Amino acid sequence: MKYIKTIILFFSLLIILNLISTILYYFNITSSSFNNILKIIIYIITFLVSGIYIGRNSNKKGWFEGLKVSLIFILIFVILSLITRYDFNIKQIIYYLISIVTIVFGSMIGINFKKRNKS
Repeated sequence: MKYIKTIILFFSLLIILNLISTILYYFNITSSSFNNILKIIIYIITFLVSGIYIGRNSNKKGWFEGLKVSLIFILIFVILSLITRYDFNIKQIIYYLISIVTIVFGSMIGINFKKRNKS
């Protein structure tokens, strides 16, 4: 259940931030090069937030939980790429590696933010 909540958090945050980015670009507030950089930053932030969320909800080994979630995300993205017949290239592989590292790092941070019982 915690994986489903993390995936819902990820995609809702991703949609909201991309919507804001698109609105800024539509009204010519940002340029196209800045918008491309902003989209990469948005993806990294959402991966990090998802990793922190899953890390806070795990009992131990936050890096392993983050690795599982990142593999689920990559599986979803690969399936979407296959459905849309998007070819794999080195840029996409690097993007997947960055997402794995970011989610694992976020989950290692998130496990340290876990609320501890004071008994």
